[in-house]
Amino acid sequence: MTLKHKVEAGQAVLLVARASADAQNLDALQLLRESLAAQVGSAGKVDFEQIDRIESGAVVLASAHYDCVVANPIEPWVVEHSSSVLACLLLALKPSGALVLDELVLDAADSLDGSPVTRTLDELARQLRFAGFVDSQIDCSAPVAEATLRLLAERCWKLPNVDGFVSSASGHIVVAAARARKPEYNVGAAAALSFGKKAKADTKSAGTQSAQKVWMINVESDDEIEDQDKLLEEEDLARPDMASLARPGDLKPRRKPCKNCTCGLADGEVVDESQACKPAVKPAVPKKPVDVVNVKSSCGSCSLGDAFRCSSCPYLGMPAFKPGEKVTLGGSMLHDDFIP
Repeated sequence: MTLKHKVEAGQAVLLVARASADAQNLDALQLLRESLAAQVGSAGKVDFEQIDRIESGAVVLASAHYDCVVANPIEPWVVEHSSSVLACLLLALKPSGALVLDELVLDAADSLDGSPVTRTLDELARQLRFAGFVDSQIDCSAPVAEATLRLLAERCWKLPNVDGFVSSASGHIVVAAARARKPEYNVGAAAALSFGKKAKADTKSAGTQSAQKVWMINVESDDEIEDQDKLLEEEDLARPDMASLARPGDLKPRRKPCKNCTCGLADGEVVDESQACKPAVKPAVPKKPVDVVNVKSSCGSCSLGDAFRCSSCPYLGMPAFKPGEKVTLGGSMLHDDFIP
């Protein structure tokens, strides 16, 4: 165990790795977990979770539950932490919690053909920032040994051309040891902002200063300022009495004109107000006789019968007929069926 895996007593630690029945790192993971449990003591705890279950969503980590997360700590470091995994680890950490992470990266921006390792050191740092971590520090150790690369290619990645991959990747894949921290606030936390009151107070003081500047008078000016009180006489200052405001006795209040005034009161003419104003009556417009025989249908439904005719159809009450045919009544319909 290195110093980067050192934790404090009473902390809650989450150990994240990829482990299976045929994995070569089970013993090393068990030793690391026992060492972490000895450091945190009985007041703390060390939980283990497989990274595959976190990435697939099979397990949901508790929010703001752990003080430290140790991810992918044991060789052969086959895990590449995706953005979804980093987001879950950030959510599981308490505010200001620490993340200790190991991952294989390329030492240069040039990608290796057929290599499962595609992320560079700068891309790993950028991914940590995008996930929400702060104060990230990444150190690179020596390149991965050829024996470890061969083990990864044969058992973990199962590449078809192992020798070709080892020869091309030798010296270009390194182990990046990253350490980052969660911000001092939790996801979804809210805090009251005080700059609103300050801005309001600043606006009020600025408005007062501007108002004082607007009404400021330059006393050193040579212009003569006339006293406004001297422009008023004693009659202007006297309060009017109710008698002067009353209507003269010989003046009667005028009647308001009607809406459809026809007597001239609305136009300001002198009229006899004792006579009531009669509204204007519109002359009745005689209806134009309808030619029932030569009428032309505008809707095209007049010949279909009363069920299809309009309420103002001139053919109401008549039987259906063909368009253009003169409507006539024949046969027994011309005679009254009432026999006295």
